Amino acid sequence: MFYNNQHIVQQKHSVIKIQAEQKNEWNTYEASRYGEMHLERADIPLIDEIKAIDEQLAENPAQPELWMERGKILRKKQKLCREAIESHSMGLTFEPFNALLYRHRGHVCINVGRYIEGAADFEISLRINPLNWDSWYHLGLAYYLLNDYQRARKAYEGCLAITKDEESLVAVTDWYWLTMMHLGDVKLATEALDKVSETFNIVENLGYFKRVLVYKGLLDAMEVFHDAETFDDNVLFATQSYGLSYYLEHQGKLNEAYEILRKIMDRSDDAWSCFAVHATSVRLHSWK
Repeated sequence: MFYNNQHIVQQKHSVIKIQAEQKNEWNTYEASRYGEMHLERADIPLIDEIKAIDEQLAENPAQPELWMERGKILRKKQKLCREAIESHSMGLTFEPFNALLYRHRGHVCINVGRYIEGAADFEISLRINPLNWDSWYHLGLAYYLLNDYQRARKAYEGCLAITKDEESLVAVTDWYWLTMMHLGDVKLATEALDKVSETFNIVENLGYFKRVLVYKGLLDAMEVFHDAETFDDNVLFATQSYGLSYYLEHQGKLNEAYEILRKIMDRSDDAWSCFAVHATSVRLHSWK
């Protein structure tokens, strides 16, 4: 994060005003303390679930599973991602070979745009447990967001190799198709779609399912997008919409593709941690 003239850092119940310059006056090539240190904290009360866990941890902190549960709740229910990363990290101090702690910390790293750190955590997680589907899936996502499509491909192929249910297959097929299209391998991208049937009974990953049916030519991209526009939930809106933009871009419909990306960002205030919003931001950054 780059700081301008003044940045407000809220920590616990105090407000510290910091005069932070964009560069050090004494060294042009050396970053400032406030540009590099993670000082910012959200000044919101913790929910009762976290307070109850904190009481248990105060009595006995050597409970890695409880630190992991704390981190998951912080991310899912309060979007306190930095605090969630710290909670998973504390769990790892007690059990440094816990694959799930790396998996969940990596997930939160992606939520806050720390894709390289997320990839590193998933790589470690898979060294410990190579059969963890979520680690393969999110490793692919981390590399995709880094525009490292070759490594994303390997991760998604590892994920596909252990995918057993239709819900999971729809999700990973979507990202694998996008990855292979970025690599220009239309043949493999199309072959991956063949594994998904329109007769699947999809509930949880319906947005991904509709995207895949668009890629297969069974649904119209703009109709699926306009359907998404009716959603009140901006995460679901972004999830159903992002892949449609790349599909339209590949079809040469650049105005429609760009419109979708802009509308995702226009509705991203409460969906900033969503994977589709991150992918949208990355694509817009490189849009020409």
